[in-house]
Amino acid sequence: MAEIIAKYSDYTVNPIEYTIDKIETELALRDIKGLTNNKIELINVVKEHPLVTLMANQINPEGNRAADYLRSGKLPAISVTPGSAPEEGFTLGQSPSSGLVDADFIEALQGFQNKTVREIQNDVLISKAQIETIIAAYRRIGTGKIFYNKTTWNQKDEVNISLWSETPDDDIRLGNVLSSTLSFLRGSVSDNSLIRCGEFRTTKRLTNFN
Repeated sequence: MAEIIAKYSDYTVNPIEYTIDKIETELALRDIKGLTNNKIELINVVKEHPLVTLMANQINPEGNRAADYLRSGKLPAISVTPGSAPEEGFTLGQSPSSGLVDADFIEALQGFQNKTVREIQNDVLISKAQIETIIAAYRRIGTGKIFYNKTTWNQKDEVNISLWSETPDDDIRLGNVLSSTLSFLRGSVSDNSLIRCGEFRTTKRLTNFN
C-alpha cells in the first residue's frame, strides 16, 4: 500500500511579479524619439501606489518634507497591485499526471532549504519539515521507489495597473506607451505562455488632486 508523506502546492505564476517583469521588459524596448525621449529608465514599476510612499515621507517627523524632495525619484511610476478577486477563482483537475521522484526532483527541493519561509512561500506552499521528509525518504528508499501525483490547476487573477505622473501631457504619452506594453495580456496567447486568455481594460481621467 502506498503511503502519502507530503502534499504541497507549486505556484507557477505570481501575478504581481509576472506583470511587473513583463512591463519592465517591454518598457526597455520602447524608448521612442518624440514620445519618451530617453526617459524610459526614469519610470519606476512598483508594487504600491506612489501616493502611499509620498504620504509616508510627508508624515515622517524626521524626514525632509519639501515637495521637490518628496517627489524626487518616485514619479513617473507604474504601480501593479492586487485587484478584486474574480467570481470564478480556479479550476482543479486539469491534466493529472504521475511520475518517479528522481535526482532532479530532489535537487529542486534542496534549492529551498537555505531560504526563509517567506521566500519559499513566494514560489511553493510547502514547509521545511515537508522538504526534509521527502529528501530523507528519497535517501532511505532510493530512486525508482517514490512516486508523485500532480494535478495542474488554472487560476483567474486580476491586477490593477495604474500610471502616476506630474502633468497631463505625461499622462497621455506614458499612457500610450503603457497600453502598448500590455499587448502580452490581450487575447489568447501561445501555448508557451504562462497566461491564457488574458485581457485588460482602461479607465482614464482618475486624477488625485492631492
